[in-house]
Amino acid sequence: MKTHSTNRLFSRSAGSLRAAWGFLAIAAVLPLSARALTFNLTYDSSTASAPAGFFTAFTDAIDFYQNTYDNSITINMDVGWGEIDGRSLNTGDLGQSQTDQQGFYSYSQIVTAFANNNTSAADATALANLPAAYPVSNAQFVMANAEAKAYGLLAGNASGIDGWVGFDSAATYTFDPNNRSVSGEYDFIGLAEHEISEVMGRYGLGQNGASSGRYSPIDLFRYLSAGNLDTTPANGDYFSIDGGKTVINTYNGIGGGDLSDWAGATPDSYNHSLSPDEEEPATAGDVTLMNVLGYNLTPVPEPSALALLPFGVLTLGCVRRSCKKS
Repeated sequence: MKTHSTNRLFSRSAGSLRAAWGFLAIAAVLPLSARALTFNLTYDSSTASAPAGFFTAFTDAIDFYQNTYDNSITINMDVGWGEIDGRSLNTGDLGQSQTDQQGFYSYSQIVTAFANNNTSAADATALANLPAAYPVSNAQFVMANAEAKAYGLLAGNASGIDGWVGFDSAATYTFDPNNRSVSGEYDFIGLAEHEISEVMGRYGLGQNGASSGRYSPIDLFRYLSAGNLDTTPANGDYFSIDGGKTVINTYNGIGGGDLSDWAGATPDSYNHSLSPDEEEPATAGDVTLMNVLGYNLTPVPEPSALALLPFGVLTLGCVRRSCKKS
């Protein structure tokens, strides 16, 4: 199972940390083809002791999001090895994330932002099935900075750190993107995808700075049964975009770990805990989840256009929530 650190609301303290630690600027190699979704990464001083495979694997996880979604925004993220934002990870955590977040929004403001970002079939289905009013009167909504950027509620190029991620430096990982199922080793790419998605806004009920009375966009798709949104932590709630008629995946229960992770019926990078020996892939349900959380799917080029894509690389300067062992 896993636990998360508390989000920091409107925090802007990263600048002083950067100056105190003398952060490392690490170059990243990205394909020349246009990528609207940009990650501005700061690998802090702790990563000087990380193995080379760590950087390759983390870049692979970033590539997944940049290839899958195309919002014209920049997500500013700090990356740590054996720590997060200058602090030790919680005992037993493979990874943790921490986000800065925006709030407070009313339900109607969230729905309006969602409607203005309606760019896919999943978005249209989700929007059509939202209730006229949220079941909790005067509910307050907050969201990660990155998600607010995706929804157009915060400037896409707003400065300041949007989130932090950190990883257990004592665990044994496979960093190889071509061999993610290795006996006795954890799939680092799946772990990185997990933590990155939380900085992007994959959290809500009970994780957003209050145990109750505060919600996030993910909670608009958290059902107990058809037409019955779950507004308090409960076992058996699930992700659905058609008013609860179709179960896409089941959320983690209240027995421990993050309420917005998956319960873990099948291998998945968004599960509440990861197991050694197996690949933890990003699945179609994961893609749909992030899509309705504001991230627009990258259009699939026509075959003729694929033939015209340029080849080559461009070198660019690159300047926490948690996952436990199973």
